[in-house]
Amino acid sequence: MKFIYIFIMLLVSTFNVTAREMVMDHSHLPIDVPKKAPIPALSLHLVKDAMSGYNLTLESQRYTLMPPPPEILSMSALMSATVNKSSGFIEGHAHLYINGVKIQRIYGENIHIPQDLFKEGINTVSVTLNNHGHMYWVANDKKVVATLYVDQAKKPFITYRFESFPVK
Repeated sequence: MKFIYIFIMLLVSTFNVTAREMVMDHSHLPIDVPKKAPIPALSLHLVKDAMSGYNLTLESQRYTLMPPPPEILSMSALMSATVNKSSGFIEGHAHLYINGVKIQRIYGENIHIPQDLFKEGINTVSVTLNNHGHMYWVANDKKVVATLYVDQAKKPFITYRFESFPVK
């Protein structure tokens, strides 16, 4: 009985309720970029949208940004490093975080970010590169991540930029 209680508590604790929706916390773990694959690079570009919010462009190098292929059905395959056979680059998707909260997965280079995700003052827009099992890529003991610090009241509105492996 105690085992069932602990299992239920662990299951319930994996869910975080936010104002936008119920989202699952995957408690993401690191995965090393394989030695045979080149280290991916990631830079972010953010512009105000003509209507509302912002448009974010991911600029990546040496990385195949894509949803999981339908033939990957096992959990062990999802959790492993997948290397694109034609390019030799690792592949996976990206995760978007606004102010430290995971908002969504990203499978392409352009997305729209709604205005209501931003607060007054300084906001952070971060993107990590992840394998198909949601583990974040690490190279040379550093997470592959890019972060913009945005203050909507300032011009320019991007006040600081951090990129662990910037696009050159």
